[in-house]
Amino acid sequence: MPRSRINGNFIDKTSSIVANILLQIIPTTSGEIRAFTYYKDGAI
Repeated sequence: MPRSRINGNFIDKTSSIVANILLQIIPTTSGEIRAFTYYKDGAI
């Protein structure tokens, strides 16, 4: 997780870890990865 922090309770940590794994598995462009990271930072 380059810029995001994993904070919060067990559910928050688990969902962040699952999202990172899916982001590595699903073919995405670098722009989509950056957009998702910004979105995740805002959600935290």
